[in-house]
Amino acid sequence: MAALRSEKLVHLASALGFAALAGTMLHVLVHFSGFIYRFYANSLFNDTWAWFAAHFDKPAALVLYAGRFLTQFCKFPVVAALLLIGLYAVISLLVWRYFLRGRKVSLLAALPALALFVSLMRTGYGVLIFHADALVFTEPLGILAALALFQLLRIGEGKVRWAVALIGFPLAGCYALLALLIHAAWSIAHAKGQSRLVRPVADLVLLALVPWVEYLLIYDHSVVRYIWFEGAPFRDYVDNPLEFIPLVVAALLPVIFASLPSRAARPSRVWHLAATALVAAGAIVCVYLLPYRDSLFHRQMEAERAISRGEWNTVAEKTCFLRVTNDVLISYRNCALYAKGRLEEDCMKYSFNTVPVTIGGKEYGSSILAGPAIFFHSGLLNYAARCASEISLYTNYSVERWQYLAKVAIFNGQRELAEKFLRTIGHTTFDKAWARRYRSLLEHPELLAEDPEFRRLMPLQDYVETGWMPSDNASSNVLMFYYYIPGNSPEMQTWNRAAHKMVVY
Repeated sequence: MAALRSEKLVHLASALGFAALAGTMLHVLVHFSGFIYRFYANSLFNDTWAWFAAHFDKPAALVLYAGRFLTQFCKFPVVAALLLIGLYAVISLLVWRYFLRGRKVSLLAALPALALFVSLMRTGYGVLIFHADALVFTEPLGILAALALFQLLRIGEGKVRWAVALIGFPLAGCYALLALLIHAAWSIAHAKGQSRLVRPVADLVLLALVPWVEYLLIYDHSVVRYIWFEGAPFRDYVDNPLEFIPLVVAALLPVIFASLPSRAARPSRVWHLAATALVAAGAIVCVYLLPYRDSLFHRQMEAERAISRGEWNTVAEKTCFLRVTNDVLISYRNCALYAKGRLEEDCMKYSFNTVPVTIGGKEYGSSILAGPAIFFHSGLLNYAARCASEISLYTNYSVERWQYLAKVAIFNGQRELAEKFLRTIGHTTFDKAWARRYRSLLEHPELLAEDPEFRRLMPLQDYVETGWMPSDNASSNVLMFYYYIPGNSPEMQTWNRAAHKMVVY
């Protein structure tokens, strides 16, 4: 009876640890809701059959498709946070069931979910410039696929291994390879006799050869050096290594170690309770301390979310009167002041405390970080379209950039081009109403003068085209444009006077 009570107490402590960790993750995700929203804005999903079929041009087709579908829910960050916590809970449950069932270190099952959370929250500016449009959900979905395939490998025979490798790689990409890697480690720990050597070697041989063979036969348009990482949010930039897979593998190692059969004396209840409390405390500390917490980055995320809603008072609140700032926030501040009719009165010179945005030791200009939004809301519409198109070429398509391209085409009367973007946006899940609204403006251009957004930007088009071309710093481009081109409208002249106040030589 005493042993039963002791076991129940340990299980209760583990359940409380899981609940505390999940609550802490949910709190952090909601607190950084602007960051979560950015994944929606920087991704694009289309519900047509052609869009679905296009995913099979590369490995991990189903994982990427499902991840991009769920990424749309990031438009509602609280809903997305709850979905993520649910996926993390399922992952922890499967890890416990496959590795730790019947053992009293069950809280270790949360380590892979913790690794996923840390990997996501450390993305930072990577959400803007890397091929990371759907990582928020593709990573946990991929780990679920890896765990399911691992279970097939564990209960199946040798033919199952070939099926997991040959079929799993096109559908799940690197996550199928991760299943082989986990099975190899599990076999070394648990198999006996000849199987202890044969199984891991077979797993590793398939892991090495199948992606290469399928690259030669099917995926020769992929980048060969990344073929083993297809499906993961790889980052094709120098000094920006892939953190996600090493983190998850490192999290699984103590899980596999804890699943080993032990002949030692069973530890006491006090030891189990202390270990559970230590793991829970360490995990909660990691949840709070390891996310990317740069205040300027998160202010930018919140400002961009407010811009998408037309909430210029919120944009001004997030960007004005900062002791230290950067070019992007200064530009957003100017756009907010112009929208509020206070640009000339409240604009300030560039702060000497502006800091550059550096990622992996490389400095990035404001054009790649926020160019379309800065150009568009400053009135340089054609430059916004050009910037949105260029960024889409070397990162990924996104609903936000497609919306800017559609609005510029509508403003310019480019009907066929606008229809192209509106048709794509009309096949998303949550932006169909947006597409209908702007299609009505396309069909009735006389309504543009009544639209609050276009009415604010129309007077800024009253200038003579000079052939001026922007550089990779949208913030200084806008100031230099209005500094040298006063224009004919009062609004253009307001920007001209403000630019002369702000420019510092």
